[in-house]
Amino acid sequence: MKEGYYYLITSLPELSLTDKYPGYDTLSFRAFVTEHLTPEDSRLMRTLYYPYDIENLVTLTKNTDQPWNTSANYTREEMQHMLTEPHLLPEFLQGFVNENQKQWDRLTAKALINSATTLFIDWSHTIHNRFLNKWLLFDQNLKNLLIWLNCHKFGLNPNEEVLGNHYEAEYLRNSKAGELNLKTWDFQFREALHHFDNPDIALRELIINEMRWHYLDEIIQPYSFGIEHLLAFAIRLQLINRNLTDTAVEGNERLTALINGIMHNYQLPETFSRS
Repeated sequence: MKEGYYYLITSLPELSLTDKYPGYDTLSFRAFVTEHLTPEDSRLMRTLYYPYDIENLVTLTKNTDQPWNTSANYTREEMQHMLTEPHLLPEFLQGFVNENQKQWDRLTAKALINSATTLFIDWSHTIHNRFLNKWLLFDQNLKNLLIWLNCHKFGLNPNEEVLGNHYEAEYLRNSKAGELNLKTWDFQFREALHHFDNPDIALRELIINEMRWHYLDEIIQPYSFGIEHLLAFAIRLQLINRNLTDTAVEGNERLTALINGIMHNYQLPETFSRS
């Protein structure tokens, strides 16, 4: 539907990363746009919200006290029902259930999230939409690069933290500290290296999100009024929401949570201080 969303797209407000009142949040936009989408385009839109479904599924299977993330595609009741009828789950989550159901009690929530996310990443390469393919690959590569840098900064093993089985993920897993060469990667990744050690966590997060924003500007250019612009709008709302919560305190809390999660799975070197 190349031109089918013209009036819908032109009715949307202009967004900037620093918007405090963008007019929509991720939930209200999804509710607004879904009724206008074709079934195929609805499936593409759901893809952007699958990471929340992963978190919720693990919350459900591990019976943790984590609150249900309402940004997900499915309610708690829907997810509980799909677990009794796994063929109703998205394809990558069907694979996750088949692979891990017998190990749910033994594996940590973090290990389960990593497993499901890897399956999601691998599945996402099969999506028949070039814009969405490019965005998901870029965003995951950026996340993996930052994780790789954090692991080597603290002397940890990144092999189980860098997710996906695509070329860039394998390259990071096989690269040693000091030997990383990103000459063949997009310039945004090389730029991320310059800001990684910024002591201002909130500023660093803002800069990284600006890279994501500008990359969206770049890859949306060839498209007119198809689903791609609606996908880009939803992605921008997610970035704005992330930016609004990236205060210095919350940034440090998320960094601490990341390191603590990694430390849970690896034996730290004696020179590493937990304090």
